[in-house]
Amino acid sequence: MHLRQCLTRRGIFVSWLVTSSRTSGLCRKGITALALTALSAGAQAPLDIRVALVIGNAAYEGKGALANPVHDAKAMADTLKHLGFSVVELRDAGKSQMSDAIDKVRTSLNGKQGVGMLYYAGHGLQLDWHNYMVPVDARLWRALDVPAQAIDVNAVIDAFKSAGNRMNIVVLDACRDSPFASTGAGKGLAQQDAPPGTFLAYATAPGNVAEDGDERTADGQPGNGLYTQYLLLELRKPIAKIEDVFKRVRLNVRQRSQGRQIPWESTSLEDDFYFNDGTWLTQKPEELERMAAQAKAREQQLLAQAGQARESERQLAMALEKERQAQAAAARAAEEQRLEDLARAREAERLAGEARQQEQQRLQAQVRSREEERSAQEKLSRERERQLAIEQTREQQRQRELTQALTKERELEASRQQDLLQAAAALKARDEEKRLGKEQQSAQAFAREKADWDQIKDSKKADDFYAYLQKYPNGFVSEQAQFRLEQLQKAQTVAVPNRDGVVALAASARRFQLGDELVNDQIDGFTKKRRRTTTRVTFADDNRAEFNQGQIVWDQSGTLLKSGSGSKSPGILEAPADMAVGKKWRNAFQNSRPDGVLDTNFWEYRVQGYDTVTVPAGTFKAYLVIGVGEARGQAGMTFMESRTWFNPANLRILRKEWIHRSSGKITSYGATEAVSYKPGAR
Repeated sequence: MHLRQCLTRRGIFVSWLVTSSRTSGLCRKGITALALTALSAGAQAPLDIRVALVIGNAAYEGKGALANPVHDAKAMADTLKHLGFSVVELRDAGKSQMSDAIDKVRTSLNGKQGVGMLYYAGHGLQLDWHNYMVPVDARLWRALDVPAQAIDVNAVIDAFKSAGNRMNIVVLDACRDSPFASTGAGKGLAQQDAPPGTFLAYATAPGNVAEDGDERTADGQPGNGLYTQYLLLELRKPIAKIEDVFKRVRLNVRQRSQGRQIPWESTSLEDDFYFNDGTWLTQKPEELERMAAQAKAREQQLLAQAGQARESERQLAMALEKERQAQAAAARAAEEQRLEDLARAREAERLAGEARQQEQQRLQAQVRSREEERSAQEKLSRERERQLAIEQTREQQRQRELTQALTKERELEASRQQDLLQAAAALKARDEEKRLGKEQQSAQAFAREKADWDQIKDSKKADDFYAYLQKYPNGFVSEQAQFRLEQLQKAQTVAVPNRDGVVALAASARRFQLGDELVNDQIDGFTKKRRRTTTRVTFADDNRAEFNQGQIVWDQSGTLLKSGSGSKSPGILEAPADMAVGKKWRNAFQNSRPDGVLDTNFWEYRVQGYDTVTVPAGTFKAYLVIGVGEARGQAGMTFMESRTWFNPANLRILRKEWIHRSSGKITSYGATEAVSYKPGAR
């Protein structure tokens, strides 16, 4: 079948089209054909009932007015419609309109076990650990006004819950610096753990604010805020898995803001969800050609505008030089006239009597008059020169803006090319996975990730880790990459306590210091005997820590590199710094056992909850992390499970329970309990 006929019949997704072959050095036709071929995989469209409530509030009174939310909401509504959502859209809505819309969405979802989504852009605030959306007609003067005049985000979540949704998504681009903040409990929004079956996403970390932004399109029209701008880009990609989407958005916003704004998410989803699995947002070849022509026209328009700006700047420079020359000539003529007048005055001095005195007075008056005229002329010339200089500066600024817009457009085109290649690779990998078993899939994925990790793990460039995390947002080594990124570019956000008073450990914080001493009880599951052990940090720097003269080695992210069971590459991380209820991550490593046997371990972790645990060291509120893993080696397969309670203050293990099974039998099980912890010198 001819390629064009095939594509027309099947339909493909392309988020944007490559138009400039200069950007990447690849032929546009070639790369487009590659992407079209790869993306025409015949995946079936999801059967989800999808309903989204999209609200953009900007027209607040006075200083509360915002620039982008209405444009953000419109763009989000259009994108979600193409992704199979029925959309209820509100712009600059009052409280009654927002309440009615919530009821409408609940009714449309009721009993359908669908997917409900809320996207809100506008002012928001927190009060008593509740987050509120602020309608444009709200008049908030005191805390008591908030529940009465604002909309509690939980009202939407409750509506979704009462409708019987199987999954809920809540996106709040409402962390702007709000004029209503004094009526709430603090800056930004409050940290909330996602209810069952819910994904919560915030534009920045809890308790922090993000500016509305001043993003503009290439032609100067209002654009989208920083967070929504990148969310839209990710949603439009061919393979848009929910957790990957928001992790990439977080990376992009962090990189663009240089760590001043870092989005935050909380999830309790059990199942995967794809905004786009390669079947939504289909476009025909003729539409792709039209998009290419439009993109090329935009570039030509920017080039023409840049040329006009340069010509205008040249004309202004010529006019300014001409004015300066005229001013100099006028000054010379005035000086010559002044000298002539002075000569006449001296001649008049030779005249006798009253005639000489009268003539002298007349000439002096004439000199003063001409001096005043010359001064006025010079002032006028200086003003003309100042105006020309101002106009020249404006034209130079316009030239810079046009150049920046052109550069940004070219960067976007380069990014679009890269996205097409990545999309093609992703679909190819997905097709390959269908032909492989689960073990082969994970083994191949880990091999690819580890090879890329080994190339950059010692890099001193933050951009290398941004690129790695963009490629593997939820990979086996992603948490370690996040730690290295945090070391190289520290977050500028402020950590605030959650509802339980826990302040998250800084992602770049050193977990271990020289002299730290940990005493634990090791409990054998078979014999129930306790064995007390003491480990002490005998070496520590910014990257690693050795216990008991190197018998045990950790890196400062909390990744175990060496233990009695062997050396681990790249290591096992059981407690990332951004611990929160619902967080999930994966880990894989090669373990070289003391007997020389090499096996590969694969783990999946989830923060199950915030629990109370009692150990010899005391009673603590702790994060409970559930782990499930497999060890694959020459001796066969070992299945592993763990339950670990971590102290939220320092992410040290308070209690750990484990069980290992092989060939249907329990090979080992037991527990570790913390007895004491003595910190070294700080």
